[in-house]
Amino acid sequence: MNLRAVRERKEALRRDAEINVTPVLNLFLIVIPFLLLTAVFVRIAIVDLSLPSLARRGEGQSTPAPQRIVLNMLTIDEEGFQLKSTGMEFPRLPRTASGFDYDALARQLRQVKARYAESEDVIIAPASTIPYEVIIHVMDTCRDNGFPNISISG
Repeated sequence: MNLRAVRERKEALRRDAEINVTPVLNLFLIVIPFLLLTAVFVRIAIVDLSLPSLARRGEGQSTPAPQRIVLNMLTIDEEGFQLKSTGMEFPRLPRTASGFDYDALARQLRQVKARYAESEDVIIAPASTIPYEVIIHVMDTCRDNGFPNISISG
């Protein structure tokens, strides 16, 4: 075996060696549009919740007057709504065949607001089977009737 011929053959192989990138580019041409089409783009919604501050309550007063604590609790379950407030009792608002009665809930919330004008807080306690859309609709109803400070209890 001729050593010189072996060396020449190895040098020829080195000179002629090329990397074929066409299959890799074809793969990217298929994979990238597939990934873009199947990607899920998530919208994040932010609910603005604010807590009462002690500095606001005491502005302009040398000694702040004691505020009466009013607890407004709204439970949502499969049967309907039940609103409970300090010193007030409301009948259960049953769920009808057409759905929840948001107008009756708004009337009850306005009654609480008429009696306790300074009250702005409500605690919503939904059952685990209640759809998210119902909870959002209840939050909107509370906000529209003078209760912007909403807490959700589990």
